[in-house]
Amino acid sequence: MSDVFFIQRFEVYLSAEKKMSAHTVKAYTADINSCFKYAQENFEISSIEELSHLFIKSWLSGMLSTGMDGKSVRRKISSLKTYFKYLLRHKLLEIDPMIKVSSPKISKKLPNFIEEDKMKDIMSNIIDEKNNKNELANDILLTLYHTGIRLNELINLEKRNVDLTHFTIKVLGKRNKERIIPITEELNTRLEFYIKEGTESIYVFNTPKNQKLYPNYVYRCVKELLSQHSTIRKKSPHVLRHTFATHLLNNGSDLNAIKELLGHANLSATQIYTHNSVERLKSIHKQAHPKGSKNNL
Repeated sequence: MSDVFFIQRFEVYLSAEKKMSAHTVKAYTADINSCFKYAQENFEISSIEELSHLFIKSWLSGMLSTGMDGKSVRRKISSLKTYFKYLLRHKLLEIDPMIKVSSPKISKKLPNFIEEDKMKDIMSNIIDEKNNKNELANDILLTLYHTGIRLNELINLEKRNVDLTHFTIKVLGKRNKERIIPITEELNTRLEFYIKEGTESIYVFNTPKNQKLYPNYVYRCVKELLSQHSTIRKKSPHVLRHTFATHLLNNGSDLNAIKELLGHANLSATQIYTHNSVERLKSIHKQAHPKGSKNNL
């Protein structure tokens, strides 16, 4: 059977068994095809079975030399590791070439977020713009900031999973893991509008043409609104998730509680937000302490 057949079966495996999103499945298969194409063009191999760790390291080194960041390279390594484990499990491969491939070390970048005072200004401006053409965009941004949910979770939020009586939403996260998130009275009121507006869609949010939201639409809404009201460089839905988590931590929330709200599998993924808080404390100390500024030394 051809490599194309096995990759197609692998796609089904990622979706059905690993419960990965369509976006992640597409990224994984693109990585595998890219590596195979590179090996075909540069080493004249005819099958993925012929891929060795040397070919793979050459492919990865080429991307690093062009300036690709370590995080992206690590994702590609993860794609290949998952694929070769799949082939080994089904006895379609005898040796895993990824055993001799190590991931590049990367420095952890602090998550981008919007300062609390600035976010209050943004939310105030949004409230003042009710009933205008940006109302859907406003409510998308409001939901992302008030709940910290992921882009895909927002798109797939169903009306039946919004509990208007108890002020909660049920979110289906990565690998179909459900979690309950409390919502504010303000957000509860806005979601009630979409639930009761009478459309046949099962989803809370839909485009003006009554179609299910899609990633580019949400990105565009968030970018346009943040461009109007903020000078932050990165303007994406994920920035609002980072902002949600950072504001909770800065206001005394327990790290484990934030972990549950975000749907993180491990606490280590949540701990990155503590670095933002530490940096904030350093900044406050530097500005307020008599010896904080070099000019006062």
